[in-house]
Amino acid sequence: MKSILSMAMVAILLASCSSPEPKTISTKDPFPLKAYVETIDETFRYEISETIRGESWTEYRIYLVSGTWLTKEEVDEPIWWHWLTMVVPDKLKETESLMMIGGGWRGDTIPIPAKKEMIDAAVATGSVISHISNIPFQPLDFKEDTVEAVFEDDLIAYGWLKFLEGGAAEELQPWLARFPMTRAVVRAMDVVQEICASKHQAVEEFFVAGASKRGWTTWTVAAVDDRVMGIAPVVIDMLNVVPSFEHHWQCYGEWAPAIDPYKNQGIMNWINTDEFMAMLKLVEPYQFLDRLTMPKLLINATCDEFFVTDSWKFYWDDLKGENYLQYVPNVGHRLNGSYLPENLVSFYRSTITDTQIPSFDWNISGDTIFAKVDPASEYRIRRWEAVNPEGRDFKSYVVGKEAWKMEEIEIGENGQYIIPIASPDKGYKGALVEVVFNPDSEFPLTLTTGTLITPDTYPFDPFVPELPSK
Repeated sequence: MKSILSMAMVAILLASCSSPEPKTISTKDPFPLKAYVETIDETFRYEISETIRGESWTEYRIYLVSGTWLTKEEVDEPIWWHWLTMVVPDKLKETESLMMIGGGWRGDTIPIPAKKEMIDAAVATGSVISHISNIPFQPLDFKEDTVEAVFEDDLIAYGWLKFLEGGAAEELQPWLARFPMTRAVVRAMDVVQEICASKHQAVEEFFVAGASKRGWTTWTVAAVDDRVMGIAPVVIDMLNVVPSFEHHWQCYGEWAPAIDPYKNQGIMNWINTDEFMAMLKLVEPYQFLDRLTMPKLLINATCDEFFVTDSWKFYWDDLKGENYLQYVPNVGHRLNGSYLPENLVSFYRSTITDTQIPSFDWNISGDTIFAKVDPASEYRIRRWEAVNPEGRDFKSYVVGKEAWKMEEIEIGENGQYIIPIASPDKGYKGALVEVVFNPDSEFPLTLTTGTLITPDTYPFDPFVPELPSK
């Protein structure tokens, strides 16, 4: 039975913490995002609002103020606050911790309890698992904007436009919401370390995971903080933004409705301008891959409403370090509502226990998928295919959520597979190969190849932007 140990607020600990002197971000900083994050805002503080004792774990519900974004003259609420939920198992074995980046809104005035899957994962892995909400802090009312209560991509796109229309000026860098989003997660990591050091045992490193906008933030947190030892960016299949979006247009002949916030602000017309490229250098993970050498599991959706099904090909070969991929068949951007899938936990566990992941090498050439699996490992291998006779479009609301059909592949003695994919009589076919290692264990691990689309032709001409006035 759970029992509440304390409902009282504890004293705010900020006063006992030293803060570095604020500094001005300058073009002389080789990495302005890192400089921004490392500057502790004077409003930073936290307090434990509730401590819950479970059967084999302790849960902390923490009110965290991560810092200030912009001013009262620019936005209705510049101070960002979040609910940070921590689950600490009684049998705490690991010094690594999983940090989940979540969304939410500022109307969540009651502490957010840990979900069962989060508690189960903490107990199963013997590690601290945390979740931070309100990334980004929303909704916000921008004083110069006529639209009230701006959420999610609309919030981010508004800041992008301010930066772009301002000529990518140095003083406009903080308008990029990725700056405070990244800072908030880093402050949450600081808090987890402080609480664990005082009440349990030290947490030394973090595995960071988040989905969509939080997936992008997963990349940027890893780039600025050396404590990050592994990441799982989820449904953010858009590294190398410019060619990815050019591909998007030639597949669809339009911008998918899911990215209307950027289209409506005119952002897409800025692609390939000097201002847009300057912005990408500040916040786009592809621009700082040399900082991203930790193990990674990229989890994407075959039916994503935001990103084209084969966007991996614009960044995969350029990633550094150990990289693993999973395209989940027959799900859209929400992954059926779960952003803490079992596979993420399996990968996280393998990284914190130094468990060797069986080798799985693959490449795609023409209309053929080549795969090589460690023949000594226990695994299951499958082929998934989907056909859209009408276009190069596999979004969930276009093809449905049963379009991808699975076929088991017979296990080969040498673990080498050559899998040709035939083009359909009409339209386009998508295909991938999926391998499940240790399928009957407590922690099976699913990996896939990238997706192959055949024929490899475009149904639409390249995007021609209407150049923004400057």
